[in-house]
Amino acid sequence: MSTPVKLRPISDTEGQALVRTVRRSPDPVAQRRATCVLAAATGMKVPQIARNQLIDETLVRRILHAFNAQGLASLGNRYGKGRPRKFDDHTRRKIVDTVCTPPYQLKLPFSVWSLPKLRDYLIQKRMVSSIAIETLRRLLREEGVSLQRTKTWKQSTDPDYAAKKKRSSSVTKPRKRAAGR
Repeated sequence: MSTPVKLRPISDTEGQALVRTVRRSPDPVAQRRATCVLAAATGMKVPQIARNQLIDETLVRRILHAFNAQGLASLGNRYGKGRPRKFDDHTRRKIVDTVCTPPYQLKLPFSVWSLPKLRDYLIQKRMVSSIAIETLRRLLREEGVSLQRTKTWKQSTDPDYAAKKKRSSSVTKPRKRAAGR
């Protein structure tokens, strides 16, 4: 049989923080740990706490030992929030700059980006070694960039196109509508 764990005395501020954690913390791990510590502070034994919380006695002992050693810092989750980002901020900025640049300015034979075309271009230019289309979609959404649906029209490569278009628009007069139609 294991030796009983004796919880160190808890100060008033620690007790208030434990109660606040049990009631308001969004982290269920911290809530369970605080509940175990509060139960031990009220005089409950490790087997009673384990039965009450539906956890193993070994885990309860670890929680109490950690609280004795570290105090309130032992309640939080010691693990990270998932896998770290694959692309750093500099790479993300280059991807956003690329998608914000029209493809014809990069001497590409199409007028708008699609996710597969963007992915192929980024890999070809070695901005990234590989990237999934869904990862690219998520990255662009996080950066506030949305790709528009592809429209079918042709774009002129003539550098004087804007001036010519303006000239022809001023010469052409709008048609009048026939009466009664």
